[in-house]
Amino acid sequence: MIKTLLKFIITLCLIAPNLAMAQPANNWWNQSVFYEIFVRSFFDSNADGIGDFNGITAKLNYLNDGDSATKTDLGIKGIWLMPINASPSYHGYDVTNYKTVNPQYGSLADFKNLISEAHKRGIKVIIDFVINHSSSQHPWFVKSAANDPFYRNFYRWNSTKPTYKGPWGQDVWYTKNSSNYYALFWSEMPDLNYNYQPVRDSIFDAAKFWIDSIKVDGFRLDAAMYLFENGGNLMNQPETFQFWADFNTYCKSLNPNFMTVGEVWTATSTVKNYNNKLDNCFEFDLASNILSVMKTNNTQALRTGIKYAYDNLQFNKFSTFLTNHDQNRVFDEMNGDINKLRTAAAIYLTLPGTPYVYYGEEIGMKGSKPDEKIRTPMQWSSSSAAGFSTVNPWYSVNSNYTSYNVQLMNNDTNSLLNYYKKLIQTRNTTEALTVGTYQNILCSDTAVLSFLRTYNNQNYLVLINTSTRNTNNLLTSLNTLGWGNGSFKSKDILSNKVEYLNINDNVGSGINLASLETKIIQLDRSTSATELAAIQNIDIYPNPAQNLLNINIQGINLDKTSQLKIYNLLGELKMEETVKAHQNNVLNIELLNEGIYFIKTESGQTIKFIKN
Repeated sequence: MIKTLLKFIITLCLIAPNLAMAQPANNWWNQSVFYEIFVRSFFDSNADGIGDFNGITAKLNYLNDGDSATKTDLGIKGIWLMPINASPSYHGYDVTNYKTVNPQYGSLADFKNLISEAHKRGIKVIIDFVINHSSSQHPWFVKSAANDPFYRNFYRWNSTKPTYKGPWGQDVWYTKNSSNYYALFWSEMPDLNYNYQPVRDSIFDAAKFWIDSIKVDGFRLDAAMYLFENGGNLMNQPETFQFWADFNTYCKSLNPNFMTVGEVWTATSTVKNYNNKLDNCFEFDLASNILSVMKTNNTQALRTGIKYAYDNLQFNKFSTFLTNHDQNRVFDEMNGDINKLRTAAAIYLTLPGTPYVYYGEEIGMKGSKPDEKIRTPMQWSSSSAAGFSTVNPWYSVNSNYTSYNVQLMNNDTNSLLNYYKKLIQTRNTTEALTVGTYQNILCSDTAVLSFLRTYNNQNYLVLINTSTRNTNNLLTSLNTLGWGNGSFKSKDILSNKVEYLNINDNVGSGINLASLETKIIQLDRSTSATELAAIQNIDIYPNPAQNLLNINIQGINLDKTSQLKIYNLLGELKMEETVKAHQNNVLNIELLNEGIYFIKTESGQTIKFIKN
């Protein structure tokens, strides 16, 4: 038994997690938390039941009031607006004009005012740029279908209908005017033909309009992996990679700080092909792993996924999230468990990458497909229509809006909303969490996600308990810190509570986590002797011990008596004893089984001994 335990602790110390030698990325998006908004559902400013640009402007202070000293806003530094172009559909992903806004959302002047007001508060604005396909009602397609000699090749046509299917087994060829056209997603969303130079020129010209004239800060690029097709090969073609490289270069020639983020909904192993083509891509595998760990409480797959993304997508060249407008809301994924929602949020808001919050996620909005039910009006208050509008909204609000809304949660210090505020504000003020390096840290409890974020010699140990049980006296492998043995007075920057981390033979111990709790431990090697004076010089002998263990506690500022707790390797409390300071105390440990144990003082200092 004792040999097995010793082998475990030695392995924990010697296996050094690989530390990717990445260079910090200091682009503005690397230091931002984004907020995804469906304009139609955010806030109705003119009582027509439809959200609009002026409605978003009216609510900007909720996202970020521009004053870093206040703690009442979310701390958002970027917003992604789902499609704002003219479109015949409620969702807007079938564009009829790439240089106009949807009149239901307001005027172009309203939109420019929104950008101006956002910029005053330090918020960047990116828009959905839906250029894989257009609406079948776009004048380009109408003319193409009519066999206009200039516009015919704006889309793919074939006199014989090909028989291959799309990625989901769907039809992708449709008949019109005795010919067949290609449309990956839907018959009314025909794909543009980028082999035809006028299409490229038209889209680049539209991009110039939004960058130069309107001053948007970035594009979210819908369906980014489907631009080019080669026969039945419909995605991730070499021509697609080259197009995005050219497009990104062009955008940055207009604005060097312009941002591009791609929707590349596929495995990370394929997403990495978009490195150096786009600024970053959404990490769908990682999002799936985060949701999964909250259901399985085993962090191994998530650890593997994080490391793969971190190593293969280059430093911070990926975007993290939980769910978005195409997926069931995270509230439903977690069966409405607010504590699990808090923990899931803590995971992706402490990891590397650029995080995106889907509107309403921070207040526990629910919703499962069909799509309209995951894009319902924002829940601002318990009043009629959830405070979204003074009239009936375009779509019914969720039934839970009286319990889950901004007004109610603002006033509850323990609410999900205020936890999101705390997480985002902590991230915003901690460079190690935004642009710091990432290192996987081994842990004795497989339900605890543990990793190190480091920037400019500042180290933060993140510990996240994904299970509903308490976990005590965690053991973590900290050999790469290069610190000697000792107790270090640290701080959990989420709670501002003092933690005492004991390092013995490169193994950290002494930290406890409650059910689904997250701690971000600021590690400080330079803890002064004065701070530790009251917990110094704990001597135990013999070690290993058999039936009797001698304990002597020396130091200044000590109470006359002190309570000691003895835990086994699994963090289970096995003994509790009261001892006196400045004298030898003899503990009878005859009833303890053979193994490794940890003595923890009231002040948090921990020391290891072996019973044999």
